[in-house]
Amino acid sequence: MRRSLVAAFVLAWAPFAAADPQPVFGHLRGMPPALLVGAFGGGHSHGRGPHGFFFGADTGWAWLQGGADATARTTGTVDTSAWCFGARAGYQLRSGLAIQARTDHLGITAPDASGTLGIVSAGVRYAFPSEIEPFAEAMIGPALHGPSVSPAAELGIGLSVLATRHVTFDLTARDWLLDLGRVRHAPSIAFGITAGFGG
Repeated sequence: MRRSLVAAFVLAWAPFAAADPQPVFGHLRGMPPALLVGAFGGGHSHGRGPHGFFFGADTGWAWLQGGADATARTTGTVDTSAWCFGARAGYQLRSGLAIQARTDHLGITAPDASGTLGIVSAGVRYAFPSEIEPFAEAMIGPALHGPSVSPAAELGIGLSVLATRHVTFDLTARDWLLDLGRVRHAPSIAFGITAGFGG
């Protein structure tokens, strides 16, 4: 029995002890670095949407933090949570950095009941390379509510899933910072779609 085990071990180990490298390692050793990275599902060659111009739209739910306090301080009607929607357009670089402009209708009312909050903003987004791409974005611009205009900024994180070569689905969590008498937070969760027109 012991001799049989030794013989089986020798036969099993023989291919690994051969002078020539294993075929799989030989193939990997001869591959260009870009293809080697892509072979394991990482890098910008796999999962990355096309670079170039893009257009996207999303919808979800937004709410105003401290909304109960805002409602108590005004005699008007204040919607502290509502459906929101937005659209964005811009240019995606090969590196994963995108320069973009957005327009958003948050659906919620300013605390002084001056009007529903709408935001026009510009900023950047960076998507990290993978099959499901996490991204982060930062935007800044004016918030419009009735006749009033207030400063606004946004920080967001999310995930993009490449559906086809030119279409991605996005899930985004955003936090809008609004200067409405004092700084208020207006978080939102949105699901969207983006179409690219590059190579």
